[in-house]
Amino acid sequence: MSRSDRFFESLNHLTRPGATTRPRLFGILNLTPDSFSDGGAHTASPESSAEFAAKMVADGADALDLGAESTRPGSEAVPADEEIRRLLPALKLIRAHFPDLFLSVDTRKADVADAALAAGADCVNDVSGLQFDPRMADVVAAHHASLVIMHMRGTPDTMQDPDNLVYGDLIADVSAFLLDAVEKAVRAGVDPARIMLDPGVGFSKTDEQNMLLIRRAAEFKKHGFPLFYGISRKGFIGRMYGIPCPADRDEATAQLQLELCRAGVDALRIHNIAVTLRAILAAGF
Repeated sequence: MSRSDRFFESLNHLTRPGATTRPRLFGILNLTPDSFSDGGAHTASPESSAEFAAKMVADGADALDLGAESTRPGSEAVPADEEIRRLLPALKLIRAHFPDLFLSVDTRKADVADAALAAGADCVNDVSGLQFDPRMADVVAAHHASLVIMHMRGTPDTMQDPDNLVYGDLIADVSAFLLDAVEKAVRAGVDPARIMLDPGVGFSKTDEQNMLLIRRAAEFKKHGFPLFYGISRKGFIGRMYGIPCPADRDEATAQLQLELCRAGVDALRIHNIAVTLRAILAAGF
């Protein structure tokens, strides 16, 4: 059984009678100098990146999500060759240290995905929802890889433009986008049993819309795909709770993630694994 098969089998296990309801925790490893939260903190060398990865695993991470291009609001695209240069040394070293760990790569570029999957990644986390690069679904299918499809309008440098924040019905509009992208992926040959959906908290949303996606997360379960949420340390949490420093938002993040646990969200993308896991276990999940 492949790593992807084992991982998705563990997600299916969450719905079985008597099974634990704890979501799978994806530790965030930013390999960028300009991430909103910890840019440059783990990029000194592949060894330092792998050391931080090992800490997250020791803290309880079930998987890792590696990214080499910041997609914070207003950020500009990084050339594919630079993204690959940042990503591959750390990815290869982490794979060597953790041969059985499910590894996701946060990229919207097919060339980066192709290189990362060939180097040992299991999954592509495409924040553009297959919009940015028309070859992405084909690359994922060719590698028999897993795929996270996220909702976003525009690109990171335009996603918070006023026109991208207007919805007729937020839940319905996001759902339609995600299901259209699923259809595109499946037509390209991606196995639907290896697809997760992310409603895109923080991407082309107002603070109120972000909270609505959290409070109504259970409504996305009807589509029949595992749900993947990434809310960790995001700006709306800082604005809501008056916490200007991203690194100080872990406890507030954990409290909101408990709402996602109650809604049955299957996977959470997290900066601070230890704080989140303690909160989830203390709440009885």
